[in-house]
Amino acid sequence: MPHTERRRFSLGLKLRNPWHPRWLPASLRDTLSNRHHSHDFNCARSEYLRSRLVFVASAFFLLVPLWFLVDLLLLPRGHTLELLIGRSLLMLSLAFVLYRLLRSRQNLNRVRNLLAATLLLPLIFYAALAWAIGPSLGSLAGYNFIPLLLVAFISVFPLTLIEGFGVGFAVCLLEAFVLYHLGELTSIAGLQEIWLLGTVLCISLWANHSQVSALMRLYRQASMDSLTGLLNRGVLLEQLDDLQIQRQEALSEGRAAPPVCLLMFDLDRFKKINDSYGHSIGDHVLQEFASILRKEVRKSDLVARYGGEEFMAVLPGATKEAATQIAERILQGCAHADIHAHDGQPVPFTTSIGITQLRDQESLDSALQRVDQRLYAAKHQGRNCFIDAD
Repeated sequence: MPHTERRRFSLGLKLRNPWHPRWLPASLRDTLSNRHHSHDFNCARSEYLRSRLVFVASAFFLLVPLWFLVDLLLLPRGHTLELLIGRSLLMLSLAFVLYRLLRSRQNLNRVRNLLAATLLLPLIFYAALAWAIGPSLGSLAGYNFIPLLLVAFISVFPLTLIEGFGVGFAVCLLEAFVLYHLGELTSIAGLQEIWLLGTVLCISLWANHSQVSALMRLYRQASMDSLTGLLNRGVLLEQLDDLQIQRQEALSEGRAAPPVCLLMFDLDRFKKINDSYGHSIGDHVLQEFASILRKEVRKSDLVARYGGEEFMAVLPGATKEAATQIAERILQGCAHADIHAHDGQPVPFTTSIGITQLRDQESLDSALQRVDQRLYAAKHQGRNCFIDAD
């Protein structure tokens, strides 16, 4: 039966993010960190990072044994065993990174950690050799170019400014340690090396900013509804299909599938709002409703404009009880929305909601059909309510 009881919920305050001061340009706020990036964009950027990192890590893995021939020709014979052990450990570490990369699809945190490992492992190897061999290492085999090369490689990836600076600062810190051990940190050559690393890091950060800005612009054009700023239907269904595949994989492995709830919304008598107040006010209602949805769902949830005045929310990991609480808060948000027509007349609006939970071993089309039926049952049973059972 429809749920019409209205309950109050205490909502936690959303603190202003100190990493995103409002005086910064919007393009810089977008590329500073990923704190306000959507889950879908993080997944897309994770896959983009992963594909590039697989190529870079593979190239490093292949170059490690080839450079060993240069070491044999240029470095003192007494260090052959240490070189062989060091390069073997480096190859094993890179092989482990590649293995983890191939199993880390759409996991942004893991891909970022593996990227940092890929760039820092050669530098750690370089620092260990410098500790063992001494000042002659760089002049004999060109190892002093490794830090510069690694900082330049940061520009290959679409990292946020904080991510790129973190990796670059770690490289500079390790190079400073090597220079200190060699007694060159305060020399003209050492200071020049640090200054050059800082300059290349700034160029790499500019490249990171440009790449993330371009990716975000393309992502918004391809995946966002231009009026409401929510995901479009195609992207939502693609993400929902991925969630269903993950659930089926968990079931096939004998594990419990994580719950996923669907909420489908339809604005009640929206055509009458357009006819009575004009399409500009109708657009304002759509934007206000999208704002309510963004406010009431969790950061990990997916929200899209499904078509016209229809919207959908996908709640990974949410139980049916949690979904009904969100639905009630959305009904409350619509009731308290403050929208006025051009003549100052208030424009009330409500929504009907269908709720369902994905079932084991069912097709996505079946779940979508069920939530659609519950939505229209809510409209036929009085509107401004939700239905979560057949």
